[in-house]
Amino acid sequence: MTYKADWSTGDILTAAQQNALAEQAISRFADSSARDAAITSPTEGQFCYLTGTNALQFYDGSSWTATSLTADITEVAAGTNIDVTSGTGPVPSVALAIDAAVDMGTDGSGVDVTFHSDTAGDYALWDSSEEKLILEGTNGATVLDVTDGNVSIGDGTLAVSGTVTVGTDGAGADVTFHSATAGDNMLWDASDEKLVITGTDGANALEVADGDVEITDQLTVSGGLVAPLQINAQTGTTYTFVLADAGKMVTSSNGSAQTLTVPPNSSVAYATGTQIIVQAIGSGTATLAEGSGVTINSKDSNKDIDGQYAAATLIKTATDTWSLIGALA
Repeated sequence: MTYKADWSTGDILTAAQQNALAEQAISRFADSSARDAAITSPTEGQFCYLTGTNALQFYDGSSWTATSLTADITEVAAGTNIDVTSGTGPVPSVALAIDAAVDMGTDGSGVDVTFHSDTAGDYALWDSSEEKLILEGTNGATVLDVTDGNVSIGDGTLAVSGTVTVGTDGAGADVTFHSATAGDNMLWDASDEKLVITGTDGANALEVADGDVEITDQLTVSGGLVAPLQINAQTGTTYTFVLADAGKMVTSSNGSAQTLTVPPNSSVAYATGTQIIVQAIGSGTATLAEGSGVTINSKDSNKDIDGQYAAATLIKTATDTWSLIGALA
């Protein structure tokens, strides 16, 4: 349908021309209620504008739908937000390309920034009041993955409450702990499969304040081995060895006869190979006695220590079997 675009006084407007104008005009209404009251039978492709919400809509054959807007945002007034909404249709997809520095808040007056994930409740949050970055992810999954480059903590403490894994099984990585002295460090060498502690000569490089150190295989010491023998001094006439006596020297000092008993494995489970040195330093005779089920093997079955200041050594050779060697009578 064509119609005149320029009208003169006295021109006749036909019904067809009037209908064509109506179909191509954009009607203005205060809101959707006023629109629906005025346009009871909309036609597909018909437009309207709602002044109450500044929404431009078209009829798609079944419902009124907001038009999509494609344009560049060239200027936003300071102190305002960019709000992308849709009146009745779907929320439009917006690609925001930023090629300059971005400030969130102002210096000394920050704002929280949240990056939501595809999983409800998981997100990355910069908490401006707490001054920290919070990564809330799925337990067991990687929440921070640095594929290349370093992570540097210039100040403060790194606190880890869970397990720390360096490398993967069969593909380890070296880990170095530097000290306050140049050149001194503790290194886990993944390729050599060993822990290397480089300290200052004469100073302790490894100190175990409490607890035991267990070595399943061989211990090799190329320098001097300083291992002071601990002494358990007993002054009574009877004593039963305890687990803490392993590797120690037990002295027995009394003017009367003394009996020192080796307990059964069911009571004190010494490791096979355990040694206990026993010295008689009193004037009375010190005798080694067998606890229930215990066998002490010695030359000529002698169990007495041969006089004051003489000594003998107990060595565990089986579950309840010990060897006794030394100055015996």
